[in-house]
Amino acid sequence: MSGKTKSICLLTFDVEEWFQVENLKGAISRSEWKHKKSTVSQNTHRILELLDKYHIPATFFILGWVAKRQPDLIREIFKQGHEVACHGYGHERANLLKEDHSLEDITRSKHILEDTISESVVGYRAPNFSISDVILEHLKELNFIYDSSYNPFQLNRRYGKIAGKLQQKSDGYYITQNGVYEVPLSSYQFKGIPIPIGGGAYFRIIPFRIFKKLVKSKLQQGSVYNFYLHPWEFEPQQERIKGIKLNYRFRHYYGLNHTAAKLEKLIIHLKELGSQFLTIKNFVQKVEAEDN
Repeated sequence: MSGKTKSICLLTFDVEEWFQVENLKGAISRSEWKHKKSTVSQNTHRILELLDKYHIPATFFILGWVAKRQPDLIREIFKQGHEVACHGYGHERANLLKEDHSLEDITRSKHILEDTISESVVGYRAPNFSISDVILEHLKELNFIYDSSYNPFQLNRRYGKIAGKLQQKSDGYYITQNGVYEVPLSSYQFKGIPIPIGGGAYFRIIPFRIFKKLVKSKLQQGSVYNFYLHPWEFEPQQERIKGIKLNYRFRHYYGLNHTAAKLEKLIIHLKELGSQFLTIKNFVQKVEAEDN
């Protein structure tokens, strides 16, 4: 990379069970969750092993529903030096909830996580990136420092929008009108059009030789790369659910066989580019200090 500024990479993982995913909701009701096989622990440990191999800190946005049932897993994530952050409680699209329900969902999850690790939780990511101005007000009220839900790729109807003013201080983050930092998912700007390279299904579907070129180009445009995956994306043998739309099936199952290997190649690529890996909390602390 030719730029003088060292790139910063924020690896993040949205910790939820495979059966809680939006693409499968048409076939799996909430009442069925307790009957489905839990695999979140074994898949998260695969991620932890890879991060430990390369000595990389990451941010884990964890559902309160999972934390309540897997407290030892949450403590293990925290013990290994990673950031524990909030993903809400029940994996409901935050911008579709009534205001009192969305506040209760975030509050409940935050308290469970903080009681589990005995430390304040300061970061939030809305399920399906369903952020809104109302959610940002909740975060301010609950003393969150940052949100990482904004996805500039708006062709996905599940993604939320922020109507309030976003002040871009430098690449990789904004300050919202209520003072909460917004750390958006990464995209590559091509003639003003955002191409999603932040992870998830995009990472699994786009051939790696193309994906890594886009990431390198992104880091030449700016200095911060925010990437996400889910533990269930490391589980190629997971149950195949019938009765869902073809495009949902494709987005959920495609490329699961290669997620772990592709992530390792991406980490190696980012290290070769001289990138520094930070948790989002540490990144925000860094830019706060620079702002002040």
